[in-house]
Amino acid sequence: MRNSKNLRKFILPSLGRGMGVGSLVLLLCVLCVSCDDDNDDWKQYLTRGNEARPTWSIPSDMYQIFEFTMAVQVTLQDELLPYASDDDLMCATIGDEVRAVTTLQRTGGEVYFPLVIAGSSGSGKVSLRYYCAQLRRTYTLDGWMPFTPGISPTQDGQPYVVKFIPVNN
Repeated sequence: MRNSKNLRKFILPSLGRGMGVGSLVLLLCVLCVSCDDDNDDWKQYLTRGNEARPTWSIPSDMYQIFEFTMAVQVTLQDELLPYASDDDLMCATIGDEVRAVTTLQRTGGEVYFPLVIAGSSGSGKVSLRYYCAQLRRTYTLDGWMPFTPGISPTQDGQPYVVKFIPVNN
């Protein structure tokens, strides 16, 4: 009860005389809920689309055309993992050229996409495209990382986590 008196003594006069503690609590709840809604904008990326499965492919002699390869394992951010399925695809591009295509792999509960990306020294940045069969949507991450032959295929022993959806955590 003593805290209630302090609240009335210091806060309520600045808000106007007619507002009670209940009104203040209601106002604070509304403000908190509206703040949470602002952080949920990313959920629009999880709505079902209507895209057909892409037909990404690489030439059969891709690894003879380019002098280097970059082998990496990537996985999805937490928000996309529940939608991952065996029908998903991922491709790596440099510029407009598809340089690697792979399907989802599962090992010991881990979900990942192994990519062997072909390129030349100074090829530029690798972009990733992910087709989610369950959501029928393609997600793109341009300029994910520079083409780097000999890079570690994992990050600290774990697949690289690719963030296709801009989530405000």
